[in-house]
Amino acid sequence: MTDDRQVRALFTRAAELPDTIQPPVPHLVETARRTRRLYVALSLLGVAAITAAGFTIPAVVRKPPGQSIAFRGGPRPGPATAGQLARAHWSALPRSPLGPRTAPILAWTGNELIELGGIRNGVTQRNGAVFDATSQQWRRMAEVPSSVRLNGAVFTSKGRLFVTSGNVAGLYDPRHNRWTTTALPTQMADHQLFTPVWTGHIVVLAGISELTKSPMLAVAAYNVADKTWRMITPHLPRRHEPGAVAMVATRHKVILWSMWARSARTKNGGTIYSGVDVLALRDGKWTPITGNWPQHRIVGGAAFANLQILIPPGQFWCGPCPAPFSESPAKFADPGSLALTTIPNSPLVTGPLIQPPIWLWNGSAVVAADETGDGAAAPEGHLGRLAAYLPWSHRWHPLPNAPGKPSLAAPPILTRQQLLVLTQSGRLMALGKRG
Repeated sequence: MTDDRQVRALFTRAAELPDTIQPPVPHLVETARRTRRLYVALSLLGVAAITAAGFTIPAVVRKPPGQSIAFRGGPRPGPATAGQLARAHWSALPRSPLGPRTAPILAWTGNELIELGGIRNGVTQRNGAVFDATSQQWRRMAEVPSSVRLNGAVFTSKGRLFVTSGNVAGLYDPRHNRWTTTALPTQMADHQLFTPVWTGHIVVLAGISELTKSPMLAVAAYNVADKTWRMITPHLPRRHEPGAVAMVATRHKVILWSMWARSARTKNGGTIYSGVDVLALRDGKWTPITGNWPQHRIVGGAAFANLQILIPPGQFWCGPCPAPFSESPAKFADPGSLALTTIPNSPLVTGPLIQPPIWLWNGSAVVAADETGDGAAAPEGHLGRLAAYLPWSHRWHPLPNAPGKPSLAAPPILTRQQLLVLTQSGRLMALGKRG
């Protein structure tokens, strides 16, 4: 969900509060900005077909509730693995043929980096390009149809790209360098749409209504093979009006987090009720699985890889209520039980536990990154310090800083072998080994 929609939705809620409650405007604006970055950085990575672990970490096995994550495989990597991360170097890759821009869609297919859209000189662009990691070459994509609004993206079978944030979705066929379009179901019209997920068979897309008095959730499934839509909206508990949604597709199901809030007048002014409902879609049926899931933290873009879900740091969630700024640490969630394992705070934490805004997970290593100095000159910020977390050792390791603190075009992409960074000027940089 974009910044302006997040802020507008929160401010609309705030306007309906009792007069005795004052909405925390600075807190809401900061929440909207940081939440948007988490959605972009993590959800695009999570839905792409990340096929294997990087940095040579053993595979993860499922963990029973109440136990720490265990890893299996051969002998555990010794200090050399941490040394490889610490000694990784930055290298320059061929520039993007699209030139300078900000806020393009960046996504990784498993061997190729896609850059799509973005803003240049205040104008939204509709062109795109693909970088082949094997040949180290770029090729241009056909221009996106004018009816498709660029925002959420997901990869489907055979590398096809599904993109939508309006009433029409675009499907890109890389083999023929061609776009086709499909109209969303009428039940999804004029909804705030959240990044879709790909199950291996269907695309699942969630949205929240903007036109109804009480926010309503709508979820639809698109069958790529027969090009048909089907509404699969789950039933939410009564009066749990959704304010934001996060989704992730695991190997066997789709998990949806619906963050809800409502206000009620009382003799003394008003009361805010809020929480997080968690549901799982499997075999076409939704099942509530909220259990002991934390009820007052934003889920800002979960990412699944290698049998674990990364839950990035979450800010306090209670809809529009006044609340002190605070963030919970990042966690791993077991996709079966939803049991949570806390990731130790990174060396990038500043102030009163303020977490870095960029979190990436490729099934083997978690990479966190700072961004600094965002503003008119660098809307997506400058890439700051970086650190990698190795789950088997429960340790963080500092990574080399990018030369010159580059201005980001979009959040970085973590692949099997390297961290890819596209700068606002169109430079492509990589940290780690190539190939």
